[in-house]
Amino acid sequence: MKYFILAGEKSGDLHGSKLIKELLTLDPTAIIQAWGGDDMQEAGAEVLIHHKELAIMGLLGVLQNIQRLKGLFQKFKSQIQSFQPDTIIFIDYGGFNLKAARIAKLQGFHTQFYIAPKVWAWNKGRVDVIKKWIDELYVIFPFEKKLFEEQGISTHYVGNPLKDSIDSFHPNPYFEAQNKIQHPCVALLAGSRKQEILVALPIFHELILAFPHVHFYVAGLSDWKSIYNLYDLDVIYDDTYNLLQVSKAAIVTSGTATLETALLQVPQIVVYKTDWLFYSLAKLVVKIKFISLVNIILGKEAVPEMIQSKFTASHIALKLKQLLESSSSTRKKQLELYQELAQIIGPSGASKKSAKLMFESALAFQAK
Repeated sequence: MKYFILAGEKSGDLHGSKLIKELLTLDPTAIIQAWGGDDMQEAGAEVLIHHKELAIMGLLGVLQNIQRLKGLFQKFKSQIQSFQPDTIIFIDYGGFNLKAARIAKLQGFHTQFYIAPKVWAWNKGRVDVIKKWIDELYVIFPFEKKLFEEQGISTHYVGNPLKDSIDSFHPNPYFEAQNKIQHPCVALLAGSRKQEILVALPIFHELILAFPHVHFYVAGLSDWKSIYNLYDLDVIYDDTYNLLQVSKAAIVTSGTATLETALLQVPQIVVYKTDWLFYSLAKLVVKIKFISLVNIILGKEAVPEMIQSKFTASHIALKLKQLLESSSSTRKKQLELYQELAQIIGPSGASKKSAKLMFESALAFQAK
């Protein structure tokens, strides 16, 4: 069969690569075209558009890129019409992917969505959009299955793909020597998008000055080397898991990395800052108390969140001091709650289970 997979950011590229490997195991003659990144390319897809071209954040970012977005959607329509895939799989990145799904469905294609848009947080109105344009939905949090099924959407809980990544990770025993790691060390995760990194790095630089006896290392992405080079920081590229597993604590930009950090059992502080207009509008519609996945899944504050005006070196420093004390109750409590989180997430196998269901669904659709 022919598959078209659309992943709009770095994390989606990683999940997409694992999904592709499982699809090719089930369907060795599969032909896969995609919008994604290097991981999906290495897994066996022909990547037509790199996810860096889709990295648009905030309302201002959308407004400033309206024409470019129109061009991307037109390109997507043209590519699927030319390729004629048996199924189209959208991975996360709901704002963009649901608009692309509408285009695909109006052309008569079979649509599947992996890692459901977080409608329970931002926009429950999107449920109707999903119901209209998506044939099969694959969710990664247990509570999502009931939410979507109650609205008449064919929904499958497949587990969390981050658990697959964590369980398959084998630490490099030479990592510390190769990178001259000094202890105690703290990992700094500035995010995967250009705007996130530009916001975080100057604050991280200021934070470092407040801890002369602690060694800080930025978990960098080679895609953005030119940005990291603007600051006097120790950067370790494309090796986040190894950096986290030798770190005593981490400062993490909100996103999937907060859950990865928790599953790797590293105490953390979650940070985030976006443009003022987008944040002000988001506050009017947000449906949840927390921004980090760790706190959202647990339903309580397990990790501190330094958001918008609180994302400063001084605010972070107060919390970081507590996390760096091995005997502190704050550190111990966070690690205890991580165990509760792991129980909720459940075992690995999301990629394999999703691939099987997607393959079967595509076959059934083609048989109609």
